[in-house]
Amino acid sequence: MGFLLSKLLPLFLYPLGLGLLLQLAGLGAASRGRQRGAIALSGTGIGLIWLFSTPLISRQLIWGLEEQAAALTPAAIPKADAVVVLGGGLRPALAPRQGVEVSEGGDRLLTGLRLIRENKAPLLITSGGRVSFTAADPAPPEAISAKELAVELGLPASRILINPGSRTTAEEARDIGAMARARGWSSILLVTSAFHMPRSLATFRQSSGLSVIPVACDYQLPNRASYGTPTAGSVIKSLVPDAEALHLSTIALKEHLGLAIYRVKGWS
Repeated sequence: MGFLLSKLLPLFLYPLGLGLLLQLAGLGAASRGRQRGAIALSGTGIGLIWLFSTPLISRQLIWGLEEQAAALTPAAIPKADAVVVLGGGLRPALAPRQGVEVSEGGDRLLTGLRLIRENKAPLLITSGGRVSFTAADPAPPEAISAKELAVELGLPASRILINPGSRTTAEEARDIGAMARARGWSSILLVTSAFHMPRSLATFRQSSGLSVIPVACDYQLPNRASYGTPTAGSVIKSLVPDAEALHLSTIALKEHLGLAIYRVKGWS
């Protein structure tokens, strides 16, 4: 129940959930004849959703995280004892899929395989547990799906270790740290999406007891210098609500909220 609440409660702090709650509060105020309060609550809810749905705001939020990740990733990647690919980028081989499929974050596994082929480490660790709130979910832990796809793409199974029990970044840092200590490792290459790297790196450095070299991937946006020169059309489009922009804003806010909570709990 605690894990379920940890996933559900933050949803009401993100723009869509909070905006809808304010709308409901506005309806409640209107039903009690408090028209000014109703207008204020409803207007705030609409404004909140609109603001974070604009590409202008979502870009700033994502750039703030991805610029940190780019600065943290060394230009020349050193060698380490293992490449760790964090979960979050694959869809399991459940019908009608013909096999494991990659989603937006699938760059994580592809980057990890690239590092192995460049001989940056002898072993690949795929990570990610089953996060499901339905009964009898047939999906395997993502770590297992990632191993299956890595083998399909040519990496021998003997060079892959799995961490299938971790459901959060904090658990991944703890469990992979224990795995590394049991094998006498001292360093890892940590692969995850750029927006997730600041929190992941802080957590692994705090909790794993390893030397952690970040390798960010899965950038949602090109950097500011590569984005192009604004035009009247692009400025107008940047101020119009967009579902993808709301998604990116929510991702960024989730990372900031997660890092704040992890710091309070001493996990990062």
